This record gives sequence, C-alpha cells and structure tokens, in this order.
Amino acid sequence: MLRPFLFSAAVLALVGCQSLPKLESTQPAETTEKPKAEPSKSSGVVITPYEQAEIKRQKLQVVVPEQKPQQKFEDGRSLPAFKQLMQQTQTAYQQGRWNDAEAAALRAQRIAPQAAETYLFLALVANLKNQPANAEALASRGLSYAQTPAMKKQLWLAIAKAGQKQNNPKTVQQAQQALKSL
Repeated sequence: MLRPFLFSAAVLALVGCQSLPKLESTQPAETTEKPKAEPSKSSGVVITPYEQAEIKRQKLQVVVPEQKPQQKFEDGRSLPAFKQLMQQTQTAYQQGRWNDAEAAALRAQRIAPQAAETYLFLALVANLKNQPANAEALASRGLSYAQTPAMKKQLWLAIAKAGQKQNNPKTVQQAQQALKSL
C-alpha cells in the first residue's frame, strides 16, 4: 500500500520540478534591439519575429445613410390583362360565383405572381368553400407580397377567419395581434 503512494509522490515531484517558472535575472537588459534571425542550415527556412505595431484607439465616426423612400417593385399589376382579370374576379366574387372568381384570380396570378390581391381573393374563396387550411396558406403567402397596411389587414382577417373555422386559437390570436399592430 505504501509502494503506490511513494510512486505517485515521486511522479508528482518530478512533474512539479519540471513546471517551475524560470527565474529572471535582476540585471537590466543591455540592448533593446532584437537579434536578427539566421537561416537554419538544415532546412533553409528563415524565421523572423513578427513585429506588431501598437494598436491606437480612435473615435468611431458614425455616418447615417440617407433614408430612401420605400421602393415599389413592378409585379405586373399595371398590365391591362391583370387589371381586367381582377375586375372579373371582383365581379364574380360579389355575385357569389366562387368558381368563376377563383378561375379569374388564378389567371391573374399567372400574370402577376407577386400581387397580393390574387392571394386575397383566392383565400376568401377558399374560406367560402370550407377549405380553411388552404385559405390560411394562401393568405400567409399573400402577406409576404403585401405592401400596404390595408392589404395586410384584409389578409390577416382572412387568416383569422380560417383559424376560427379550423378551431385553432393560436392562429386566431396571432392574427388579432397582427391586426392590432397595423
């Protein structure tokens, strides 16, 4: 039992002796110049010390860029064919012809795939056809393209209605919070 203890003590003593810090001489340094590195004769590699200049602190100057007006991207809404199809969609929706309204909105969507109006009408028709999951997905997609608060409000209302039909209180609550922030 004494033998393992003596062995571990001897190992610790050897390790401890090797890790003692070297004592520095108390004599002042005679030269401040660093010696030049000499090339090693065996490998031909020259090792030079890296001399880093002192890092100086400077005050940060913040330049605020000019605020540009929000850009409206051209999504095809200005095309006459799109305007005509959206008019047909609105007329069919108001007359209760859901299939005609959906068909016209789908054709308008092919012309201008980033127009939020098409997603709004498709979501409204899907809600009326008792397809609330589809309506919620379409309205959410339309939100990514909506540029005006009025359009965002209509899309959130469609999402809220779809959430009510699905008995999903989380979706309804999310829509109500978004409506309050608009």
